[in-house]
Amino acid sequence: MRTTRKLPRKTKTVELGIHGEHVSPGDHIALLWETPEEFTGAVGFLEVAIRGPEHAVIFGHPEANDRVCEILTARGHDVLALQRQGKLTILMGVPKGDHMLDSIASAFQAAIDSGAKLIRLLGNIGWGHENWPVEQEILAFEAKVTAAARAFPCVVLCLYDVQALSGRIIVHGAYKTHPLTICGNVLRENPYHVPLERFLDGMNAGAPV
Repeated sequence: MRTTRKLPRKTKTVELGIHGEHVSPGDHIALLWETPEEFTGAVGFLEVAIRGPEHAVIFGHPEANDRVCEILTARGHDVLALQRQGKLTILMGVPKGDHMLDSIASAFQAAIDSGAKLIRLLGNIGWGHENWPVEQEILAFEAKVTAAARAFPCVVLCLYDVQALSGRIIVHGAYKTHPLTICGNVLRENPYHVPLERFLDGMNAGAPV
C-alpha cells in the first residue's frame, strides 16, 4: 500500500478512542488487524461512548460480539447494565441484504431519540466464516454502510481480520468501500475508496472497480 498523507485536523471532530486520533461524524473506517492485541485495542473505540454522552453498537457474529463483550467486562464494564441503561446495543447477523442496514439504522435512530450525541458502531468482518454470505454481498453491504453513515451522527469502525480473510475481501472491502483505513496503527485517508454507485456498477459488471 502506498503512503498517503496523514489526516488533517477537521473543524468538527470526535476522539476515536484509538491512538489519540480524531475523526469526523459520518466516517466509515476499516481497521486491519493481525494480532489479538490489535483487536483488543480497538475496543477503546467503544469505551469513549460508554463513558460519555454517546451510544455504542456492536455488530457481528455471536463469537465476535462475545469476544468484544469479554474485553469490555475485563476492563470493568457491566455489559448487561449498559444494555439496560440504553448505552449499548448488540446486533447479531451477517451483512446480507438491506435488512441488516435497516436494523442498524433503526438502532441508530433509537439511540438518537434517547438523547445520544453520537453513535459508535464496531463491526467485525472475518468471524464465523461458515455462515457468511458470498463475497459480493459483503462488499455491497460495506459500500452501502459508507453512504448510509452520512445520514447519522455516527462513526463506524470495521475490524478486518487480515490473516483469515481472502485477498479479495481485503482489497475490495477494506480499501475500496472505506474512506479511511487504519493499518499499522496509522489512520489515513484512503486513496483507493470508490463511491457507492461506481462500486456497485463495477460489481454488476462482474467485479468491483
